[in-house]
Formats: sequence, structure tokens, C-alpha cells
Amino acid sequence: MSAFTIQPEAFSYQAENGVLGLYQFDTNIAKHYFCKNCGIYPFHQTLRKPGQYRINLGCIDEVDTTAISIELFDGKSI
Repeated sequence: MSAFTIQPEAFSYQAENGVLGLYQFDTNIAKHYFCKNCGIYPFHQTLRKPGQYRINLGCIDEVDTTAISIELFDGKSI
């Protein structure tokens, strides 16, 4: 399974003013956004492809995440 990134021009979001928080690590290149009300991670700008986004599919109204076939990956047991 691969992770896909979204180009900035193809990405927009709706959030109430002041609800999104931001945290960054070390280099401050990646930008991780979270909801200040519930703590969920809706999207982030990537470290490996700065300016591009990865999105939590559970935050997209039109996507039924229960209908997506997934392959579990347990990095601990490899």
C-alpha cells in the first residue's frame, strides 16, 4: 500500500475559525494539523514532499472509510 500526496491547488478544507492547531518537529518542514476541540488529525504537509498534503480519509464527508479494503501493517513485528 502506498501513501498518496495531494497538490496544494487540489486541496481545500473547511474549519471553524481558530479550531485548527499546528505542531511541528525538529526541522519545522512538516506541518501537522489537529482539531483543538477533539484532537483528530485531519491533514498534514509532508516532510518528504514539502508543500504537498496527506489527508485523513475519515475527515472527508464523501468517503465511507468502512468500505475501503485495507491491509494492516504492523511495523513492530517485521
